[in-house]
Amino acid sequence: MKNQPVTRRAAIKASLGVLVATGGVAAVATRAQAQSAKAAPASVGYQTTPKNGDQCSGCAYFIAPGSCSLVSGVISPNGWCELYSPKS
Repeated sequence: MKNQPVTRRAAIKASLGVLVATGGVAAVATRAQAQSAKAAPASVGYQTTPKNGDQCSGCAYFIAPGSCSLVSGVISPNGWCELYSPKS
């Protein structure tokens, strides 16, 4: 077999294929990281006691019995943080 020179068209197609493939992988990785990323309790002013009658068990983000969809770690139902949003 004789080596054929690579045409500009073939090089562009190959480059686009690589970009599409790696872009798709990067998008999946970014989406997964965003879903698993949670704030550290200290970064959102988390405390284990209520504040002005508001507490985690009444927050839209609280997941019983002791976690939160936005804050990492074990979350007390009686706790509170700056991300508090009352259940509707």
